[in-house]
Amino acid sequence: TSHTVASVRSFEKIFAREIIPSDTLEDTLYSLRLIKNDYEVDCIIKAQRIAQKAFDEILKFIRPGVSETEIAAELEYRMKLGGSAEPSFGTIAVSGEKTSMPHGVPGDRKVKSGDFITMDFGAVYRGYHSDMTRTVAVGNVTDEMKNVYDTVLNANLAALEKVRAGVKAADVDLAAREVIKKAGYGEYFTHSTGHGVGLEIHENPNISFKNEKILENGSIITIEPGIYLPGKFGVRTEDMVLVTKNGCNNLTNAPKRLIII
Repeated sequence: TSHTVASVRSFEKIFAREIIPSDTLEDTLYSLRLIKNDYEVDCIIKAQRIAQKAFDEILKFIRPGVSETEIAAELEYRMKLGGSAEPSFGTIAVSGEKTSMPHGVPGDRKVKSGDFITMDFGAVYRGYHSDMTRTVAVGNVTDEMKNVYDTVLNANLAALEKVRAGVKAADVDLAAREVIKKAGYGEYFTHSTGHGVGLEIHENPNISFKNEKILENGSIITIEPGIYLPGKFGVRTEDMVLVTKNGCNNLTNAPKRLIII
C-alpha cells in the first residue's frame, strides 16, 4: 500500500515527529498498524460507542418528511456532542431508491413511508476511527425488502463466524458472498466484505476474495456485506470486529434485527 502526502502529514502530527517516506517506512507502518495495541483498541471502542449513541438517538429523529441531509447532519451533530473530533468520513444517509447506491450522497430527498434508509457513519476519538452501517425501514416493508434484509444479515453472520486469526481474508469474504449468491443476489453484491480500521478509515487488511493474506490476532476489521438492486433499494449491515485467536470480538453492539420506524 502507499501513503499520500496528507497521510504522512497526519502521522507527523500524531507522533510529533518528522516522517521521511521510504520502502522501509512502508513495511514498518504496515506491520505496526495491522495489529492494534490495547490503547488503540480502547480508542476505537470509544469512537464506536459515540457512533452507536448517535444511532440510538437518530432513530427518534427519523420520520416521513425529513431529508437525507438532515439525517446526516443530525448524526454528525450527535457524534460531536458525544465527543467525536470529526466524522470518520462523509456520512452516508440515503433513502428509498438511493439505497441501491453503495456510496450514495445525502441530498434533498425526503423520507417516505415504505423506504429503506441506509446510514454508514463513524466517529473519531483521539485520532482513531469507527465505522458502522445500519439499514432501517420506515412504516412498512415488502416481502422482497424483508428477504433482502435477512439475506444480508445472514451473510454478515456467516462472515463473522469465519473470522479468526490464521484464516485467509479471502475466506471471510467468500463466506458472506456464498450466502448472497445462494439467495440469488450474487451479482448485486458489488464491493468487498470489509477492510481494516484505525488511524485511517480504510486500512489493511482488505477483506476481499482477492486477498490471500491471513488475518492477524489484534487486527480490527469491518464486516459489511450488501445487496443493491438498481433503481429499487439496497441493504448493507456493517459491524466492526477485533480479530482474536479463537474468533472475533464484535465491537458493534447496535441491534441488527430489522428496525421499522
